[in-house]
Amino acid sequence: FLKNNEIANNSHLTNLGPEPLDKDFNFYYLKNYLRGRKRNIKSLLMDQKCVSGLGNIYVNEILFLSKVKPFKSVKKLKNEQIKDIVYFTKKILSQAIRLGGSSIKDFASGKGERGEFQQFFNVYNKKGLKCSNADCNKKIIRVIISNRSTFYCVRCQK
Repeated sequence: FLKNNEIANNSHLTNLGPEPLDKDFNFYYLKNYLRGRKRNIKSLLMDQKCVSGLGNIYVNEILFLSKVKPFKSVKKLKNEQIKDIVYFTKKILSQAIRLGGSSIKDFASGKGERGEFQQFFNVYNKKGLKCSNADCNKKIIRVIISNRSTFYCVRCQK
């Protein structure tokens, strides 16, 4: 436990990015953070220095709804794509919180309850299944990015 005046000097906390549901995580913040970087968007969103608390499942879902390929270079992102990433980050995390998170394997809340968000996955762990977009006939692909399973649709995500 830290006292309020100790938080600003804690080495574990000073390098964290904003919380994704906070007003500080917005288009202007993310656009500025991306400037001059050469990483792919999946790796960057998983980096806690960029934004705190985004995990692999949610980043896969955010990028799918944003229609952005996970290995796209951040320097090639258009403003609309950056806006979509921020928007869908907030939307997906809010929905996941309402549904108690994602229960994969043995996850349960502090009350022992399993989450329900996994019932709404579009791409995560859907390798080989048909894309969830009604007008798409492609199958979900699985690749590894930064040692993490990454799922995406080759047609819907550009």
